[in-house]
Formats: sequence, structure tokens, C-alpha cells
Amino acid sequence: MTIDQVFAAITKHNKKLADEDRFSTKSLNLVYRANNVQNMRFVDTPGIISNKGQGKDNREDIQDILRDTLKKPNTKLCVLLEPKEFSTNPIVDFCDETFGGRDKWTNQAIFLMTKFDKQLGDSVAGSKANKFFEEFHNNGIVPHLVITPTLPKEDLPTEELFNQRKALLETASNEESKRFDAWLSGHENFLQSNPDDELLLEKTKQRIGFESAKKVMRQIMLEDTARRLPEVLSALRRDLASCQNEVKTLKEKRRFNDPKEVKLVVGQILELIQRRILNYLDGDLETAVKFPEKLQTLDDELDGEEESDWYSKELNHHSEKEE
Repeated sequence: MTIDQVFAAITKHNKKLADEDRFSTKSLNLVYRANNVQNMRFVDTPGIISNKGQGKDNREDIQDILRDTLKKPNTKLCVLLEPKEFSTNPIVDFCDETFGGRDKWTNQAIFLMTKFDKQLGDSVAGSKANKFFEEFHNNGIVPHLVITPTLPKEDLPTEELFNQRKALLETASNEESKRFDAWLSGHENFLQSNPDDELLLEKTKQRIGFESAKKVMRQIMLEDTARRLPEVLSALRRDLASCQNEVKTLKEKRRFNDPKEVKLVVGQILELIQRRILNYLDGDLETAVKFPEKLQTLDDELDGEEESDWYSKELNHHSEKEE
């Protein structure tokens, strides 16, 4: 399927659920294969409604999905924060409730504060921005700041909506950089006229822009790959050895499916059997050459028989009983 076909199919599926006013816990699985991407799996859940009294958001179903997913190894939680004060960010409390406490999930999470352009006007000074993030930092949350591009309206035909969103994403990175550069320049200008103020904290500055989040995600995946590399190589070697043995077996089977090959092999076996029978009857010349001290004349064999314990015994000691 092409990307626009995927977009149309998912849009149609979601519209059907919305028309039926229901929530489905059955996942839609989309597999994307390319030689220029790392192996990864995204599990995208529906958003929650800020006010519990408004609408249906199926919190319990979403919580079950999150709990089951986070149990799987090498899983990270990507939490999208709203651009407002920590105390009024419902997603943090939602995750606390879902996982049974903040210490149970924050160390496995990456935080992105989306639509941050809504906060730019309230954080024109470095001190104001640092104050805004203070409570987040005190709770171990240092979010990546993302300016999310939006369309003037979303109520468009599917194909037109896809094309407009695609065009929007193509320019999103540049537009985001311009907005954040202007924001940081504003802090510097404000500091010049207000020397008692301050610049944005470095740990916040390092997380500006969606590219910073992508860099961290790639680093996590790279470290995970490095940790699992010995295990992966060992598994690959086992699989390779198994495949090589299977190929060898199949080649042997294919050989003996050929009547000419079977006739040739059987002929070689018969010739070998015949040679060994003749060696046994005539004496093995090769053995005689290797062990000359063991060679005996007929006289030596007869003398040996006279000294044997069997010399005075009847050849068939059951003779009398048989009679």
C-alpha cells in the first residue's frame, strides 16, 4: 500500500468507530519495511480527555493497553504533554494512576511538550521560561519542546487532507527552527535591557525542537542494539548452522533421487564389499605389511595348537549327549 492509501484506510476506520460512538481495543497493525530505518515498533493510543466529565475517552481500556505494552522488554513510553503548568497537565496524573506511582514509569519515558508555540508568548524572558519548567524538573520531567504545525481546518476530503498535512510536515522542521530561534533571541534581548534576568537553562535548551527528541530516541535504540548484539549474533550463528545442515541433508536427498547417482553409489558399495571379502579370504596384504612380526608359518600355527588348552579336548563335547 502507498502512504496515502494507508492514511485513507485509517481515516475511514476511525470515522466508522466515531459514527458508531464506540472504542475498539483491537489494534491496527501497520508494517513499514525499508533498508534505511532501525527496527522499532510504535504503539499509538488514543488521547485522553482533560476533563473526566466531558465525553467518552475509555480511560480503563487505554490503561490496559499501556500496562500490557510496557511489560514488554525494551519498551519506552513517549508522553505528550500539554504546554501548560505542571499541576494542570492531566497526562502526568493519568500515568501515575495507570502504573501505580511516578517512580514506576518516569525512568522509562521520553517527554514531548507539543504545541509549544502556545507558550512562547508567556515565556518572553528566560526567568519566566525557567519558572514555567521548574515544577516539571522537580518531578524528574525534562520535556523536549515541539512546535506542532496545524491546518486552519481539518474538515476536508480525505485526499486533500492528506496532501495538506504532507505539505505541512515537509516545512515543519524549518518553521519550528525559525520560531525557536526567535524565541531564544527574545530572551537575549530581554536580558540586555534587564541584566538581572537570566537565560534559558541549558538542560531545557538542549531539548528544543523535535530533532532533539529524535536524536535521543535513536540513541536509546542504538544502545539497546549494542546490548543485545552478542545475543543476536549467537542466534544468527545457530540459525546459520541449522540452515547449513538442512541444505546438506536436502542435497544428499536430491542426489539419491537421481537413479544414475543411486546406481553409481550402489556399484561403489558392492565393489567395496567384494574387495573386503576377498581380502578376508586371501589374507589382508595391508595388515601383513604393517605387522610382519605377527606373521606365522603353518608349522608355527600347528605348534601353537599343540600348546593350546583345546589340544586335548574333543571338538564336539556334546557328542555323547546328542547320541
